[in-house]
Amino acid sequence: MKMSFMTGSLASSLLLATTLSSVHAADMTFERALKADAEPQNWILHHQNYAAHRYSRLNEINQTTIKNLRVAWTVALGGFQSGGRYESGNLEVTPIVEDGMMYVTDGWGSVYGMDIKNGRKADIKWKMDPGTDRAWAGDVACCGVNNRGVALWKDKIVSVGLDGRLFLINKATGEMIWERKVAEPALGETITAAPLVVRDKAIVGSAGGEFGIRGYLDGTDLNTGKAAWRTFTIPGKGEPGNETWKDGKDHWMHGGASVWVTPTYDAALDTFYVGVGNAGPDYDPEFRPGDNKWAASVLAIAPEDGKIRWGFQYTPNDPYDYDEISEHPLIDAKVNGQDRKLVTHGARNGFYYVLDRTNGTFVNGKQYIDKLTWTTGLDPKTGLPLEYDPKKDVQDYVMGSHGTRAKPLSNVKCPTTTGGKNWEPAAFNPDLNLMYLPTAEGCNMLEMQIHADFADQGGTVKPRDRFTGGSGKAAGDVTGAIKALDPVTGELKATARWNYPNWSGILATSGNLIFAGWIDGEFKAYDGKTLQEVWSFNTGCGIKAPPVSYSINGKQYISVAAGPFFLGTKPPELKNYTTCSMIYTFTL
Repeated sequence: MKMSFMTGSLASSLLLATTLSSVHAADMTFERALKADAEPQNWILHHQNYAAHRYSRLNEINQTTIKNLRVAWTVALGGFQSGGRYESGNLEVTPIVEDGMMYVTDGWGSVYGMDIKNGRKADIKWKMDPGTDRAWAGDVACCGVNNRGVALWKDKIVSVGLDGRLFLINKATGEMIWERKVAEPALGETITAAPLVVRDKAIVGSAGGEFGIRGYLDGTDLNTGKAAWRTFTIPGKGEPGNETWKDGKDHWMHGGASVWVTPTYDAALDTFYVGVGNAGPDYDPEFRPGDNKWAASVLAIAPEDGKIRWGFQYTPNDPYDYDEISEHPLIDAKVNGQDRKLVTHGARNGFYYVLDRTNGTFVNGKQYIDKLTWTTGLDPKTGLPLEYDPKKDVQDYVMGSHGTRAKPLSNVKCPTTTGGKNWEPAAFNPDLNLMYLPTAEGCNMLEMQIHADFADQGGTVKPRDRFTGGSGKAAGDVTGAIKALDPVTGELKATARWNYPNWSGILATSGNLIFAGWIDGEFKAYDGKTLQEVWSFNTGCGIKAPPVSYSINGKQYISVAAGPFFLGTKPPELKNYTTCSMIYTFTL
């Protein structure tokens, strides 16, 4: 199968019709964003390019030179201040690097502008602290205090705060130019994803599905700081899809379907692709009969006005908390001899999906996780689970794999509730024609609890009350792996395994290497074809952030943030580990 690498040339006709205001040579323009691949010395988009390939064309660090890779510099960030239920913020940031400057965030959304030109240290030039009320916002955050990074626009930086604010910042000084309140934490809404900037629109989504929010995507006009549009991920009354919430009590109003990962974007189609979270309550599907669109789905949306062009739902009436918020890489390939524009997804439910990104039709799906028990497979025509019955309001899937009101405790089901793959980004090497998925291998049980209505529906539950309808129970150890797949067929080509889940994400390089971190502090490089380990370094800090690569004065560097907060119970081997807050950078 022949692959073609997506570049800005695909959008030439669109660019001719696009008018942008005059900007300085070093400013971040739409044209420059489309051609991010032409700047391998920089990392100017969250996912490296709009297609989310997370692939560096630099190859000074390769299979021959990797043995000489060493620490170049480290720098400590903040984020340890008390914050309600959480002592510190996670480091899940993807650094943005532009012409010798690095822009990173800590878990509380403070932005750091660092001069890294001399290659031996990071000189923090400025820090923008948004002044978030940490105890208040930390208690609202569903699943940790997170911030995944910033975006560039003209000579500015666009960032977000956990408490729902969007900021425009002077790139040279760190001075805040304006802020806009997008989300409402009083209702359980937060923002954790790095913004997607398309032309002059900054696009973010609302997290907080476990607190009974109604998810949405939101566009801000960066020229004015005003709202441009808002699109809810759960259709309202009279909108297509609302009929899939069949409870008769308007439970869609608190149905979750949150968004907390940066979308991908195709300029030729002028469409972005965003993964959508689980329905709420997570484990009580009898509370919300019907397919519950567009939870556990991907939506294709117009960036200018927020209109939904199509949607595909991975797990209708999802009873497992298999939200599908993670990135959706874009590739072009021949399928059965025909050129196709494809959007791919390593799903939390354990399957790798390939869809036609022009219309959302199912192309291919294949199990990538070692053990999967909640369904016997996917329908080859529709891509829906084989047990899915459109005549049923509450789906059974494999009997016993989830709790019911009659039998609350489920059997052991695989993959775990956290999924075969969670938010951690994949990477794609177009030269090797391989997609790399960071995975978790394991199983658990679910215990369903009957959930009450919200106060505005005659019940006792209020916004910001926990809204899961049950809990997960461990069933053996959970280990990790990196899987190299054929990006069209999903065929497994190679596997690398480790003792812990991969919660960091992947970097691929043209040196035929991939890089990934692990929660025990190991930072490793692997052969891009065989996934044999070729280098490692223990940072002493668990890693939950994806690496990036860039060059300064022709010298290649690899940087990664280290310092997660452990949710739930730590693995016994890591019981004495404490969190940290560091950026590690490596070079030859």
